[in-house]
Amino acid sequence: MIDLPAGASGRSAEDVAREAASRASAIMLERFRALEAGLPIDRTVKGRGNFLTEADLACETAAMDVLRAEYPDHAVLSEETATSVERWDRGWLWVIDPIDGTSNFSRGIPTFAFNIALCHDGEPMLGLTRQPVTGAEFFAVQGGGAFANGVPVRVPEVPTLAEALMGIGLGYDYERARLLLELLAGMWPAMMTIQNIGSAALGLAYAASGRFDIYVHSNLYPWDMAAGIVQVREAGGLVLARDGGPISIYGEGIIAGAPGPVREFAEKTRDKKWR
Repeated sequence: MIDLPAGASGRSAEDVAREAASRASAIMLERFRALEAGLPIDRTVKGRGNFLTEADLACETAAMDVLRAEYPDHAVLSEETATSVERWDRGWLWVIDPIDGTSNFSRGIPTFAFNIALCHDGEPMLGLTRQPVTGAEFFAVQGGGAFANGVPVRVPEVPTLAEALMGIGLGYDYERARLLLELLAGMWPAMMTIQNIGSAALGLAYAASGRFDIYVHSNLYPWDMAAGIVQVREAGGLVLARDGGPISIYGEGIIAGAPGPVREFAEKTRDKKWR
Protein backbone atom coordinates (compact mmCIF):
# COMPACT_ATOMS: atom_id res chain seq x y z
CA MET A 1 0.00 0.00 0.00
CA ILE A 2 1.39 3.40 -0.98
CA ASP A 3 0.88 6.40 1.28
CA LEU A 4 -1.46 8.95 -0.25
CA PRO A 5 0.00 12.46 -0.37
CA ALA A 6 -1.42 15.18 1.86
CA GLY A 7 -2.69 18.39 0.31
CA ALA A 8 -0.98 21.78 0.55
CA SER A 9 -3.06 22.58 3.63
CA GLY A 10 -2.00 19.34 5.31
CA ARG A 11 -5.38 17.70 4.81
CA SER A 12 -5.57 14.08 3.71
CA ALA A 13 -6.41 13.06 0.15
CA GLU A 14 -9.64 11.59 1.53
CA ASP A 15 -10.67 14.93 3.05
CA VAL A 16 -9.79 16.80 -0.15
CA ALA A 17 -11.80 14.34 -2.27
CA ARG A 18 -14.75 14.79 0.08
CA GLU A 19 -14.56 18.57 -0.15
CA ALA A 20 -14.54 18.38 -3.95
CA ALA A 21 -17.52 16.01 -3.82
CA SER A 22 -19.40 18.23 -1.37
CA ARG A 23 -18.95 21.38 -3.44
CA ALA A 24 -19.98 19.67 -6.65
CA SER A 25 -22.90 17.88 -5.00
CA ALA A 26 -24.28 21.13 -3.59
CA ILE A 27 -24.31 22.65 -7.08
CA MET A 28 -25.90 19.53 -8.55
CA LEU A 29 -28.61 19.38 -5.93
CA GLU A 30 -29.46 23.08 -6.25
CA ARG A 31 -29.82 22.78 -10.04
CA PHE A 32 -31.78 19.54 -9.74
CA ARG A 33 -34.27 20.99 -7.25
CA ALA A 34 -34.77 23.97 -9.57
CA LEU A 35 -35.43 21.56 -12.43
CA GLU A 36 -37.98 19.70 -10.29
CA ALA A 37 -39.65 23.05 -9.59
CA GLY A 38 -40.18 23.54 -13.32
CA LEU A 39 -37.26 25.82 -14.20
CA PRO A 40 -35.71 24.98 -17.58
CA ILE A 41 -32.21 23.58 -17.98
CA ASP A 42 -30.01 24.19 -21.01
CA ARG A 43 -28.64 21.05 -22.62
CA THR A 44 -25.91 20.85 -25.22
CA VAL A 45 -25.95 17.70 -27.31
CA LYS A 46 -22.51 16.03 -27.36
CA GLY A 47 -23.82 13.01 -29.23
CA ARG A 48 -26.90 10.85 -29.49
CA GLY A 49 -28.18 10.48 -25.91
CA ASN A 50 -25.09 12.28 -24.56
CA PHE A 51 -25.65 15.72 -23.06
CA LEU A 52 -23.73 18.54 -21.39
CA THR A 53 -25.36 21.05 -19.04
CA GLU A 54 -24.19 24.21 -17.31
CA ALA A 55 -24.28 22.20 -14.09
CA ASP A 56 -21.65 19.76 -15.44
CA LEU A 57 -19.26 22.66 -16.07
CA ALA A 58 -20.02 24.34 -12.74
CA CYS A 59 -19.44 21.09 -10.82
CA GLU A 60 -16.22 20.43 -12.69
CA THR A 61 -14.91 23.94 -11.97
CA ALA A 62 -15.76 23.65 -8.26
CA ALA A 63 -13.99 20.30 -7.92
CA MET A 64 -10.94 21.34 -9.93
CA ASP A 65 -10.55 24.52 -7.88
CA VAL A 66 -10.22 22.36 -4.76
CA LEU A 67 -7.69 20.03 -6.38
CA ARG A 68 -5.57 22.80 -7.89
CA ALA A 69 -5.32 24.56 -4.53
CA GLU A 70 -4.35 21.38 -2.66
CA TYR A 71 -2.37 19.50 -5.31
CA PRO A 72 -0.98 21.99 -7.84
CA ASP A 73 1.57 19.46 -9.11
CA HIS A 74 -0.90 16.62 -9.73
CA ALA A 75 -2.38 15.93 -13.14
CA VAL A 76 -6.17 16.10 -13.47
CA LEU A 77 -8.28 14.27 -16.05
CA SER A 78 -11.89 15.45 -16.06
CA GLU A 79 -14.60 14.54 -18.54
CA GLU A 80 -15.78 17.96 -19.65
CA THR A 81 -12.35 19.54 -20.19
CA ALA A 82 -10.54 16.48 -21.53
CA THR A 83 -9.88 16.89 -25.25
CA SER A 84 -8.68 13.30 -25.39
CA VAL A 85 -8.00 10.45 -22.99
CA GLU A 86 -4.29 11.01 -22.51
CA ARG A 87 -2.56 8.19 -20.64
CA TRP A 88 -0.95 9.10 -17.33
CA ASP A 89 1.08 6.05 -16.32
CA ARG A 90 3.54 7.87 -14.07
CA GLY A 91 2.87 9.92 -10.98
CA TRP A 92 -0.33 11.13 -9.40
CA LEU A 93 -3.52 11.68 -11.36
CA TRP A 94 -6.97 12.82 -10.21
CA VAL A 95 -9.83 11.59 -12.39
CA ILE A 96 -13.21 13.35 -12.22
CA ASP A 97 -16.68 12.91 -13.64
CA PRO A 98 -18.57 16.01 -12.47
CA ILE A 99 -21.99 14.50 -13.21
CA ASP A 100 -22.12 10.84 -14.13
CA GLY A 101 -25.63 10.33 -15.48
CA THR A 102 -26.20 13.76 -17.03
CA SER A 103 -29.02 12.40 -19.19
CA ASN A 104 -30.85 11.31 -16.02
CA PHE A 105 -30.05 14.59 -14.27
CA SER A 106 -31.30 16.75 -17.14
CA ARG A 107 -34.61 14.86 -17.30
CA GLY A 108 -35.32 15.03 -13.58
CA ILE A 109 -34.37 11.40 -12.88
CA PRO A 110 -32.47 11.29 -9.55
CA THR A 111 -29.94 8.59 -10.51
CA PHE A 112 -26.71 10.52 -11.04
CA ALA A 113 -23.48 11.03 -9.12
CA PHE A 114 -20.20 12.87 -8.68
CA ASN A 115 -17.20 10.60 -9.22
CA ILE A 116 -13.58 11.19 -8.19
CA ALA A 117 -10.51 8.96 -8.03
CA LEU A 118 -6.85 9.40 -7.20
CA CYS A 119 -4.51 7.19 -9.23
CA HIS A 120 -0.80 6.49 -8.97
CA ASP A 121 1.10 5.22 -12.00
CA GLY A 122 -2.24 4.45 -13.64
CA GLU A 123 -3.64 2.45 -10.70
CA PRO A 124 -6.68 3.73 -8.76
CA MET A 125 -5.75 4.22 -5.10
CA LEU A 126 -8.79 6.13 -3.82
CA GLY A 127 -12.32 6.26 -5.14
CA LEU A 128 -15.33 8.28 -4.00
CA THR A 129 -18.82 8.36 -5.51
CA ARG A 130 -21.44 10.76 -4.12
CA GLN A 131 -25.15 10.53 -5.00
CA PRO A 132 -26.48 14.03 -4.17
CA VAL A 133 -30.23 13.31 -4.09
CA THR A 134 -29.97 10.48 -1.54
CA GLY A 135 -26.81 11.72 0.15
CA ALA A 136 -25.23 8.29 -0.29
CA GLU A 137 -21.43 8.12 -0.36
CA PHE A 138 -19.40 5.16 -1.60
CA PHE A 139 -15.71 5.29 -0.71
CA ALA A 140 -12.62 3.10 -0.82
CA VAL A 141 -8.89 3.48 -0.47
CA GLN A 142 -6.40 0.80 -1.44
CA GLY A 143 -5.64 -1.35 1.57
CA GLY A 144 -8.23 0.42 3.69
CA GLY A 145 -11.50 -1.28 2.72
CA ALA A 146 -14.70 -0.09 1.10
CA PHE A 147 -17.54 1.83 2.74
CA ALA A 148 -21.09 2.93 2.00
CA ASN A 149 -22.16 5.88 4.15
CA GLY A 150 -19.26 5.13 6.49
CA VAL A 151 -20.24 1.48 7.01
CA PRO A 152 -17.86 -1.25 5.76
CA VAL A 153 -19.22 -3.18 2.78
CA ARG A 154 -18.39 -6.40 0.96
CA VAL A 155 -19.53 -7.77 -2.36
CA PRO A 156 -22.36 -10.33 -2.06
CA GLU A 157 -21.63 -14.01 -1.51
CA VAL A 158 -23.37 -15.03 -4.71
CA PRO A 159 -21.66 -18.06 -6.25
CA THR A 160 -23.29 -18.23 -9.68
CA LEU A 161 -24.55 -15.96 -12.43
CA ALA A 162 -28.00 -17.59 -12.27
CA GLU A 163 -28.41 -16.15 -8.76
CA ALA A 164 -27.07 -12.71 -9.66
CA LEU A 165 -28.80 -9.37 -10.05
CA MET A 166 -26.90 -7.79 -12.94
CA GLY A 167 -26.46 -4.12 -13.63
CA ILE A 168 -25.48 -3.07 -17.13
CA GLY A 169 -24.57 0.09 -19.02
CA LEU A 170 -24.84 0.68 -22.76
CA GLY A 171 -22.85 3.88 -23.26
CA TYR A 172 -22.77 5.89 -26.48
CA ASP A 173 -21.17 3.42 -28.87
CA TYR A 174 -24.37 2.05 -30.38
CA GLU A 175 -22.77 -0.85 -32.20
CA ARG A 176 -21.19 -2.11 -28.99
CA ALA A 177 -24.48 -1.55 -27.16
CA ARG A 178 -26.31 -3.60 -29.79
CA LEU A 179 -23.81 -6.43 -29.48
CA LEU A 180 -24.10 -6.44 -25.68
CA LEU A 181 -27.90 -6.53 -25.86
CA GLU A 182 -27.79 -9.39 -28.36
CA LEU A 183 -25.35 -11.23 -26.10
CA LEU A 184 -27.58 -10.79 -23.06
CA ALA A 185 -30.66 -11.84 -25.02
CA GLY A 186 -28.87 -15.02 -26.05
CA MET A 187 -27.84 -15.74 -22.46
CA TRP A 188 -31.20 -14.97 -20.84
CA PRO A 189 -32.24 -16.23 -18.33
CA ALA A 190 -28.71 -17.10 -17.23
CA MET A 191 -28.95 -14.35 -14.60
CA MET A 192 -31.70 -13.47 -12.12
CA THR A 193 -32.53 -10.07 -13.64
CA ILE A 194 -30.91 -7.14 -15.46
CA GLN A 195 -31.07 -3.42 -14.67
CA ASN A 196 -29.70 -0.34 -16.43
CA ILE A 197 -29.71 2.69 -14.12
CA GLY A 198 -27.94 5.09 -16.48
CA SER A 199 -24.86 5.77 -14.33
CA ALA A 200 -21.73 3.64 -14.54
CA ALA A 201 -20.30 5.29 -11.42
CA LEU A 202 -23.31 4.19 -9.39
CA GLY A 203 -23.41 0.81 -11.14
CA LEU A 204 -19.90 0.03 -9.91
CA ALA A 205 -20.57 1.52 -6.46
CA TYR A 206 -23.68 -0.64 -6.24
CA ALA A 207 -21.64 -3.71 -7.19
CA ALA A 208 -19.13 -2.92 -4.44
CA SER A 209 -21.84 -2.42 -1.83
CA GLY A 210 -24.02 -5.41 -2.64
CA ARG A 211 -26.85 -3.66 -4.42
CA PHE A 212 -25.78 -5.37 -7.64
CA ASP A 213 -24.06 -8.75 -7.75
CA ILE A 214 -22.31 -7.99 -11.06
CA TYR A 215 -21.96 -4.91 -13.26
CA VAL A 216 -21.14 -5.06 -16.98
CA HIS A 217 -20.42 -2.21 -19.37
CA SER A 218 -18.82 -2.32 -22.82
CA ASN A 219 -17.96 1.35 -23.43
CA LEU A 220 -16.41 3.38 -20.58
CA TYR A 221 -13.82 6.09 -19.93
CA PRO A 222 -11.41 6.56 -17.00
CA TRP A 223 -13.74 9.02 -15.24
CA ASP A 224 -16.55 6.45 -15.36
CA MET A 225 -14.69 3.58 -13.74
CA ALA A 226 -11.50 4.62 -11.92
CA ALA A 227 -13.30 5.14 -8.59
CA GLY A 228 -15.37 1.99 -9.01
CA ILE A 229 -12.34 -0.22 -9.67
CA VAL A 230 -10.84 0.44 -6.25
CA GLN A 231 -14.27 0.28 -4.58
CA VAL A 232 -15.05 -3.18 -5.94
CA ARG A 233 -11.56 -4.48 -5.24
CA GLU A 234 -11.57 -3.23 -1.65
CA ALA A 235 -15.01 -4.78 -1.13
CA GLY A 236 -13.53 -8.19 -1.97
CA GLY A 237 -14.79 -8.24 -5.54
CA LEU A 238 -13.22 -9.05 -8.87
CA VAL A 239 -12.74 -6.54 -11.68
CA LEU A 240 -11.92 -7.64 -15.22
CA ALA A 241 -11.72 -6.01 -18.63
CA ARG A 242 -14.52 -6.89 -21.02
CA ASP A 243 -12.30 -9.53 -22.66
CA GLY A 244 -11.78 -11.20 -19.30
CA GLY A 245 -8.21 -9.90 -18.91
CA PRO A 246 -6.68 -7.43 -16.45
CA ILE A 247 -8.49 -4.13 -16.03
CA SER A 248 -7.03 -0.71 -16.79
CA ILE A 249 -8.61 2.70 -16.29
CA TYR A 250 -7.82 3.22 -20.00
CA GLY A 251 -9.75 0.13 -21.05
CA GLU A 252 -13.16 0.54 -22.62
CA GLY A 253 -15.28 -1.96 -20.75
CA ILE A 254 -15.63 -3.73 -17.44
CA ILE A 255 -16.99 -6.81 -15.67
CA ALA A 256 -17.06 -6.26 -11.89
CA GLY A 257 -18.66 -7.58 -8.74
CA ALA A 258 -18.86 -10.87 -6.84
CA PRO A 259 -16.04 -13.16 -8.03
CA GLY A 260 -18.25 -16.14 -8.95
CA PRO A 261 -20.64 -14.35 -11.33
CA VAL A 262 -17.81 -12.23 -12.77
CA ARG A 263 -15.69 -15.26 -13.64
CA GLU A 264 -18.72 -17.11 -15.04
CA PHE A 265 -19.79 -14.17 -17.21
CA ALA A 266 -16.24 -13.70 -18.51
CA GLU A 267 -16.00 -17.39 -19.36
CA LYS A 268 -19.42 -17.55 -21.06
CA THR A 269 -18.63 -14.49 -23.20
CA ARG A 270 -14.94 -15.08 -23.91
CA ASP A 271 -15.56 -16.12 -27.51
CA LYS A 272 -18.65 -13.99 -28.11
CA LYS A 273 -18.78 -10.92 -30.32
CA TRP A 274 -19.52 -8.05 -27.93
CA ARG A 275 -16.15 -6.34 -27.70
